[in-house]
Amino acid sequence: MYHSLMRKLIAVTAFAAVLCATQAGAGVQKHVVHHYADPMKIVKKENDNYWRNARETVYQTVPNLLATRKSELERGLAHAKLMHGDVEKKQIALTFDDGPHPSYTPKILEILRRYHVKATFFLVGELAEKYPRLVKAELGGGHCVGNHTYHHVNLTQIPSVYVAAEIKACGAVLNNIIGRPPHLFRPPGGDYNDQVARVAEALGYNIVLWTDDPADYANPGEKLIEQRTLDKIDNGGIILIHDGIQQTINILPKLLQELKDKGCEFVTVDQMLRNR
Repeated sequence: MYHSLMRKLIAVTAFAAVLCATQAGAGVQKHVVHHYADPMKIVKKENDNYWRNARETVYQTVPNLLATRKSELERGLAHAKLMHGDVEKKQIALTFDDGPHPSYTPKILEILRRYHVKATFFLVGELAEKYPRLVKAELGGGHCVGNHTYHHVNLTQIPSVYVAAEIKACGAVLNNIIGRPPHLFRPPGGDYNDQVARVAEALGYNIVLWTDDPADYANPGEKLIEQRTLDKIDNGGIILIHDGIQQTINILPKLLQELKDKGCEFVTVDQMLRNR
């Protein structure tokens, strides 16, 4: 009885917080984050049916993403989504997921500075809240930041009210750090459905996916990460790699130099959106 009442109370609290946050819009302040981020931590403990599976990230392959896009087009859906840039321009966007990390992010930023490359970082809200100076360092280096949910969960495994809360919580953290609401969103693992896309669009986000995924999160080895990345490079490409993977950091200087030698121009996702 007690747990049943607690679940109902938590659900009502989270729902009310999402409504409050939605109405607050760009003016969401830091204290509001805890009004709907903290209840979700309780939900994850109390509501095992939702959160047990949601913690297992499903990583979508590029063929899967293309199949989803084809299905959406066949059903007449046109979500606010970027899968690639202008195929007529030799531009690529380098994107890093799952940060910031105090042991890895500074190393990445130093390499990018040394090679004069601008990138886009999709940040996990609870990590950004813990390491705000790293978020500011990313922006200070001329890079873009985007929303990667607050807890990095599989959004297709939870109800829409919690999808909204995950996105809003991360958005509010980033808004508080950078002084403006983010507008780029990447679902963890690229795993989304119509419900997730509708929620993200309603919250003012462009979903950003990718064309090139070397699966560095699995630590397959430095040579394989490099080979997989270079094999898929094409005009308008979006590369997905991860903050927090030492193998990626080890090959990043060589990878950047090889891409430059191929004549690739590095742009941020924001630049790619403007240049479409």
